[in-house]
Amino acid sequence: MQKEDLIIIRDFVIGWVLALACWSIVRNWGVTADVPATPEWQDNVRMVLIFGPLGGLLFGLGQIKFEKYLLRRVPMWKLLIIGLLLNTLIMASLFVLAFYFFENVVGFDEPTTFRKFVSNPSAILTFLYSILVNFFLASLREINLLLGKGNLWRFLRGDFYSPRVENRIFMFIDLKSSTTIAEQLGHIKYSRFLQDCFYDLNAVRRYDAEVYQYVGDEVILSWRVKKSLDLTKCIKAFWAFEDQLRSRHNHYMEKYGVVPTFKAGINLGEVTTAEVGEIKKEIAYHGDTMNIAARIQDKCNDFGQTLLISEHFHAELKMNGIFEVQLMGEELLRGKNESLKIYAVIRNH
Repeated sequence: MQKEDLIIIRDFVIGWVLALACWSIVRNWGVTADVPATPEWQDNVRMVLIFGPLGGLLFGLGQIKFEKYLLRRVPMWKLLIIGLLLNTLIMASLFVLAFYFFENVVGFDEPTTFRKFVSNPSAILTFLYSILVNFFLASLREINLLLGKGNLWRFLRGDFYSPRVENRIFMFIDLKSSTTIAEQLGHIKYSRFLQDCFYDLNAVRRYDAEVYQYVGDEVILSWRVKKSLDLTKCIKAFWAFEDQLRSRHNHYMEKYGVVPTFKAGINLGEVTTAEVGEIKKEIAYHGDTMNIAARIQDKCNDFGQTLLISEHFHAELKMNGIFEVQLMGEELLRGKNESLKIYAVIRNH
């Protein structure tokens, strides 16, 4: 299981624990409910601590499968139906466990069958509440992906209302021979080709990469520089993307008659981060760091390399034997007054 999957499960577990705690408080605070059992406060605590993590685990695993096999592959109306069926299946499993919990731990006020237990108005409300909770958590997940990993909470805190300086790494990844491929495939087929390519970009998730923007046949990845960040993750992320594309060689050849190859440029430095836009808001990064990364990527064809890095990134990079770094020279990049050393990263197979 990948780190991103564990994050999804963690978020769903936290969400379900909080949701069940709120539900327990509301249902037991001055409300006389028609239920077959009367749990004490300690029973409610046990239910939250048992069924919160369990529900979060099951719904989190469901979300992972949803994103991997269904999201952006089937129409929205089918997603809603499948989601409702999945919700029903998981809740049915939880209701079975809840029935045994009430029967053996809490105790029913009167003899009760499972059918009577699940047809109780409280159980029906619980089922409807589960749909609402799961929809809310899944929506938060999608909003977080839209804004960029980790940016939702920063957005809610108002971190981006005023411009702020951050130290970031940017990788500009661009499709090689894009004009030729576009002419060969035509507009519609070329768009499907890019969809497939950027779907395979999921390979970078395990290296903590944030997707900042898709611009035509180019994608911009970013990492927030922290003391704990291993800069080799950036390089490994690009190679993971390359490996994923190679592993699907037959798919691309059968469907498009061409296998995509990409080139990339990496730079590290300070950028200004701010929320921009009124009609459509987004978190934007500004500064020379990004411009230099883009210019370095432009040099890939000139040097016959697929991955180039700046001297700023190279200065912070720790060599680990899985790659070599070769100085390609000093270049006066377009729009710059001073020359910059550019290095090629060569993979050791």
